[in-house]
Amino acid sequence: MKQYGTVFLSAVPMRALPSHKSEMVNQLLQDDGVEILDVQPEWLKVRSLYDGYEGWVSDKQLRLSNDCPPEPPMGNESDPVAVAEQYLDAPYLWGGRTIMGIDCSGLVQVVFRACGKRLPRDASQQAQCGVAVPFSEIKSGDLAFFSNPEGKIIHVGIADGDGGIIHSSGYVHRATLDPTGILDIRTGTYSHHLDRIRRV
Repeated sequence: MKQYGTVFLSAVPMRALPSHKSEMVNQLLQDDGVEILDVQPEWLKVRSLYDGYEGWVSDKQLRLSNDCPPEPPMGNESDPVAVAEQYLDAPYLWGGRTIMGIDCSGLVQVVFRACGKRLPRDASQQAQCGVAVPFSEIKSGDLAFFSNPEGKIIHVGIADGDGGIIHSSGYVHRATLDPTGILDIRTGTYSHHLDRIRRV
């Protein structure tokens, strides 16, 4: 029989391994539901019912049940940029999904969840969503993805439609976006190389 859990705290760290010393790879948010995949002393391996992400959480931080929990409601906001602006100055946190700390793909996921659109957790997965858009037709709310020299997607942000991007790098902030990438106007150099634009 399958077993499920529901997060009853504001945010719960999901770790790569069943240890508090292990890397936090994601956060589950209040009322998120999970399926229990494995049980270890004090730890549960879970799969998020929202996006399928898997990891380990403390068994003290979930309310367990044999019934599949209802999905938390999606938001009904209409402007992703306006939602993203609410996270401005939030510190960067690998795996984070809250105003207290958030990573680049976490920002995109929670912003679009507030707008009623379900996206996967990681930037490389998000880069497969929606439709391709040429840079010349970029609009507010489009997603800009950035790659490393090997062509791997490593970063994502939300275009503001006015020559800028809101992204989490060090902290959530606005930066200048052009066809090459994210331009640091202080140094005249690019921090990220643009790979593609997607509209979801």
